[in-house]
Order: sequence, then structure tokens, then C-alpha cells
Amino acid sequence: MTVRPGGDPVTGVPATGGDVVEMARALIRIPSPNPGGDERAVAGALTELAVDAGLPAPTVLERSSERPNLLVTLDFGPGGRHLVLCGHMDTKPIGDASWTVDPLGAEIDGDRLYGLGSADMKGALAAMILAAADLAGSGALGAGRLSLLFTADEEDGAYHGAQYLAETQGHLGADAVLIGEPGGLEDDYDALHLGSRGIARLRAVARGRQGHSSLSDAAGTRNAGVDAAHAAVALAGLSIPSPDDPYGIQGWTTTVNTALAFRGGVGFGVLPGRMGVDTEVRLLPGTGRDDVRVPVAKLVAEVAERTGADLEVEFDEQGYLPGTVSDPSGPLPEAVRAACRRVLGTVPPDAMFPGTTDAAFLQPAWNVPVLPAFGPGLLRRAHGADEWVSIAALRRAAGLYAGVAAAFCAPADDKEEHDTGGRERGEGP
Repeated sequence: MTVRPGGDPVTGVPATGGDVVEMARALIRIPSPNPGGDERAVAGALTELAVDAGLPAPTVLERSSERPNLLVTLDFGPGGRHLVLCGHMDTKPIGDASWTVDPLGAEIDGDRLYGLGSADMKGALAAMILAAADLAGSGALGAGRLSLLFTADEEDGAYHGAQYLAETQGHLGADAVLIGEPGGLEDDYDALHLGSRGIARLRAVARGRQGHSSLSDAAGTRNAGVDAAHAAVALAGLSIPSPDDPYGIQGWTTTVNTALAFRGGVGFGVLPGRMGVDTEVRLLPGTGRDDVRVPVAKLVAEVAERTGADLEVEFDEQGYLPGTVSDPSGPLPEAVRAACRRVLGTVPPDAMFPGTTDAAFLQPAWNVPVLPAFGPGLLRRAHGADEWVSIAALRRAAGLYAGVAAAFCAPADDKEEHDTGGRERGEGP
């Protein structure tokens, strides 16, 4: 790792002076691509930033040493509630996206902080540290607990991250979890995401007899690639009904995304003997495995019968994650609304997050409310070139997280001090 001027000789983290923007820049400059799979360097930087901010050194929770998860817990006193602020340390790889700035440069242009992970979601991690430090230093809370949980492997299945934590860590004694994914849809903090869509992964597979492509017109010869393409076209038109919404907040439908990748074949001159087409179904809460499995299998069977193709569906049993939703009137959504009133001057409307987050693992396993995406940045800026986060939104994040924690962790008899009470969805102060 390149050590920058004034940086620690081990982690290379520069002095940040407790500024959330400089903390975020330090994290962006440390690569943590996944697939790739090694969060040790960024975990080391987060440990140093936390300690420098006056927080306890994190506890490391890990399935393997290259994939650490970090946990910091502050105990404000007996009574109150326990809130977990959660975020992931990894990013998607740079891939073949054409950036106009250095993806790891953490450059600033006006209100924009550019860099891989700026919005998704190293800026939020920095804001969580600063919020926890402000609460610890102010002595404003006399009860409750606040934990920071920084996870590995969110961007590629969570086997080393949230899945491991869900399997091994009970529920950490938590009463609720707030995940800092970039939650803006059109503008920062323009939605209160009470739930998130899940995902089901599958592969439609066509089989033929591999052979010389010059004989494609011979009787009985099939092209498995074309057969797979027929399946993909049919799947693209498949509609899977959305389940009933008990809270009236979904605003999204179940979607089928196919032809994400074709897998198989040799190349020029060879008719493929096997070709698979990767497909995902984005699920709303309440959509079960069979709600996907049955209509997909039926459709692919119809394509096989119509075309004469040898087709089947392979369902990824580890690739099913349920959608999640939390009660809009629960104490955590109310705490978020209270913080938004104070910091933003408005309360965002209830919504569903279109993506899949660590909530898909933590909420079913821990049986506590999980809000999947309340952080600086817009989802559309993630996973592509020139990712950036608004500096103004990043600075507000620290105040929002501190406000949410104060309103949620406070004991019931102190709640009026932190929360004006009552739901005001989508209305101003």
C-alpha cells in the first residue's frame, strides 16, 4: 500500500482531523474490490479511524482472515434500546467501466466526491464513525447501546459477511438495524426505505451435441446457443405476480432480468454442446421460492416443446434471498423521521428499496426490524463509472445517524426529548 504524507506507516491512512469528507477519501483510496475478496486493508483503516475518533477498537468477526467483519459497541447506560448501524466495506470491481477520473483518487469537484465506493458505501461508513464519536463525546445519552457493524463480502454473496454473521452471532442483542446503503432515488434522502427486494438466481440451460459448425444444416443438428437465446427471449417477457402488500408502501414490482450472461460454447467453428443463460428475479417481500420456480419451469418447458430444444432450469439454491419489510410505525422508522425533521427539515415518504442488501440475511436470522438503505448517495451512481457522492449529503449523514441513534436508543421516558411523535410521511416539518 502506498503511504501518503502524514499517514500511518501500516495502513497508509492520512490524518483526517475528524472530518467526514477526509475520512471518506481515506477509505476510497484503499481498494476493496469484490469479487477479489480481501477487506483487510480497508478494515485496518476503519479500525484506525475509529480509534482516532475516540471509539473502542473494533472486535473482529471472521470466517476467514482475509474477510474480516468489524464490530464496535458503545454502552450508554442501562435501559433504552440497542441500535446497529451497518455498512459493507467492499465495492464492486472497476471492471470495464470507462472512468473520467481516477476511481481510487477520491477527487473533489465542487460538491462531488468521486471514487469507487464513494456512494456505495464508504462515505456512509465514515459518517457512522463520526456520529458514534459525537454521541460518545457529548454524553447526551444516558441509556441504550449503539453498535457499528462493518461487513465484508456484501457485493458477492455475503458468505463471509452478513451470511456468516446471521449464522453465528445471534442477534447481537440488537433491537433494530439501520443499513447505510445509498438510499436516494432522485435526490439524497428522498425516500425512507422500509424494505428491500430479494433475489432468486437461476440458469436456463440448453443442451445439444457439440460438433463442427459447417454441418449446422445437417439433419438433427442443433445449436444450443440459439436454443438458450429462445429461452432468454421468453423469460424476458415473463411476469411474476407481486404479493399483497400489508403496508401499502412497495411501489416496485417483481422483475425478471435475463441474458445477464451466456455461459458455454467454444468459439468459431464449433456448435456448442451446452449453453446456459443467467437470469435473476427481483422479489418483493412475500414472494416464495415456488412463486418463482413454478412459472419459470413451466415457461421453459413450453419453449422446449415448441422448438424441440433440450432445455432445463438450474435453480441456485444459495441464490435465493427473500425480500424484507418493516412496520412503518415501528420505533426505528419513527426515529429516522425525527432525525430527518431536524437535519433536513422534511420527512421522506415511505418506499421500497429496489436492490437487495444485507437485510436479506440479517432480518430473517435476527428477527428484528432492518431498514435496508438510509445513506448518502443515489443508487444509480453505484456500480458504474464516475461514482460520486454529494459532499453536502455526506456531511448531513453524520448528523442524521447521530439523530437516529439518539431518538431510538433513548429510554421511553426520554423519547419526547428526541422525537416529536406521530407519523408525517412525505410532509415538511
